[in-house]
Amino acid sequence: MALVLFAVAGLALSASGQATHARTTASAATHVTHAKTPYTAEYAISIVQTLANGNTITRDDTEVKALDSQGREMTATTTTRLSKDHTLVTNVYVIDPVARTITRWNSLEKRATVRTIGGAQVMHGCPTSASATQVHGPARTFDSKPTVENLGTESIQGLEAKGTRTTTTIPAGTIGNEAPLVNTFERWTALAVDLSRLVVREISDDGRGSKQTKELTSIEQSEPDPSVFQPPAGYEIVSQSAKDESTSACATDATPSK
Repeated sequence: MALVLFAVAGLALSASGQATHARTTASAATHVTHAKTPYTAEYAISIVQTLANGNTITRDDTEVKALDSQGREMTATTTTRLSKDHTLVTNVYVIDPVARTITRWNSLEKRATVRTIGGAQVMHGCPTSASATQVHGPARTFDSKPTVENLGTESIQGLEAKGTRTTTTIPAGTIGNEAPLVNTFERWTALAVDLSRLVVREISDDGRGSKQTKELTSIEQSEPDPSVFQPPAGYEIVSQSAKDESTSACATDATPSK
């Protein structure tokens, strides 16, 4: 696990531009800020899109989440760029409720952006993984109430978790669809009090051929290395004022500029 933390801290020091495979994922809607125990969690993300002609496009991403006793939260998501060389890029997102800052950097640019924002926004966190909303479908503009199903409990990586499945049906003809489209979103969260609301599994299916699975692969319940919450040495630090404390402060650079 120490190697994983070192890899996150040393992002983009390689001239070749290869991002280190640092891992995590609990939910892009960061629920880890509610946890009471410091930890480092690793996740695997699988995104599969089935095309109309039967072909499939598959992408395997990874994420690492770290939470310390001060409430600082780090999420590092590693994806494969849609380029000829399939370059790996890691986007890192740090929420610091003590300093009231959100810091972002990636493995392709030696620059980190630090934004000072209101405490309430910092404490609640922001979506940190672009993949978390990729298969949830379009904004619901139709009159259809989601149904929520209790899936019971299950042990995932040694953690007892409870699951729910939310199903939303898009009626035929709503968006040009000949038949109803069924969108499902499944979420499993840890039951342990000290890991309250830690997401350990998510499965999304938009009913149109796109499915995403995010699952916890390992977790170490101890204080993370402080370096994972800081940009790598040599990075340019760019400060931004909090003129707008809206969710624009939560935006991440999924595709860094060259």
